[in-house]
Amino acid sequence: MSPVAAPAAAAAVDDAGARALAALAAPATWAAVTALCEATYPREACGWIDDAGVRPAAPGDRERFAFADDDLLALAAASRGPRRPRLLFHAHPDGNLALSDADRAALAPGGVVLHPLPHLIVAVAGGRAHAAAVHVLAPAPTVLARYRRASTTRPAAAGPEWRPW
Repeated sequence: MSPVAAPAAAAAVDDAGARALAALAAPATWAAVTALCEATYPREACGWIDDAGVRPAAPGDRERFAFADDDLLALAAASRGPRRPRLLFHAHPDGNLALSDADRAALAPGGVVLHPLPHLIVAVAGGRAHAAAVHVLAPAPTVLARYRRASTTRPAAAGPEWRPW
């Protein structure tokens, strides 16, 4: 089953949100994000997803994600190219799906949203991805969709099944 937006969030999905959720429809995208987040554990994996797949960035530390300067330059270049980023993502090792204060500070310092793309957070517990949520920050912080992994024992390479929740 391909993940889709939760019905309650459907009204809040604008064009950027719809493109982000469409990018998540491919099982291969979920497999790549899951594998990256699990392989990077206990650090925070991060990157972006475009129409061609997952673009990993240098991993952050355990407490917060941050794009390195080279990754920010690549993200800016991709934003002007033919395969534009659809959403940003990062993992929360042993954390929850909420945007943390550190996330908000990195994505919108002083309340100014730097990256207007939707943001996927993947919760990873004990090295296994188990839940995910798509957030938007503007015009107001909103959760567009939540997903739960159907099986946390199935290897990421086998294409884990993520379901709306």
